[in-house]
Parts: sequence; structure tokens; C-alpha cells
Amino acid sequence: MKYALRNTWICQRGKSPEAMAGFKVVAESYRGMGLPTRLYVDISGDMDVIALELEIDSLDGYFKDQRAFYAGMDDATKGLVDGLNENTSSGSRVLYEIVEF
Repeated sequence: MKYALRNTWICQRGKSPEAMAGFKVVAESYRGMGLPTRLYVDISGDMDVIALELEIDSLDGYFKDQRAFYAGMDDATKGLVDGLNENTSSGSRVLYEIVEF
């Protein structure tokens, strides 16, 4: 079974370009791990929205890797995460099962 995981962030007004620069680094990291990854920006609806979508094979593996990532961050990575947190005001996560047909 495969899953699509979409994380969506509402950026602080005027901070979308700075946030997107950080999310591109994050997306490249996921791609480097072999995970299909996409970034989206709003065209309609809420403004200043960035979404990052991943395809994952295992929920347990994904969340295990996430816990290990946050536990073992180096200073440069902590700076990147802090910058993303400073440029966003809220976020949400939606998990989908991918239906193959």
C-alpha cells in the first residue's frame, strides 16, 4: 500500500518567497531519499500557502525516520527548520491512501 502525505503551511504575509527557498531544500532532501516529492503554491483560496506532498510506502517507516531526523539535526539543519517555522504561521497534514487501478 502507498500513501500520499500532504503538509500544508500558511506563511506569514510577505514571507512566502523566503519559506519556499527553505521548502525547496527540504523537498530536494526527500527526493534524495528516493521519495517522490512535489511542492505546490496557492492560485486560489487562502493566500501565502505552500504544500509539500510525498509518496511513501510505509507509515511506520516514515514516522520513524521523522523522529530520527528531528532527534539528530545538526546546527545548519536546525537553522533551516527555525527559518521555516519563523516564516509560517500554521500548518496541517493530510494523509491519503493511493488507489492503484
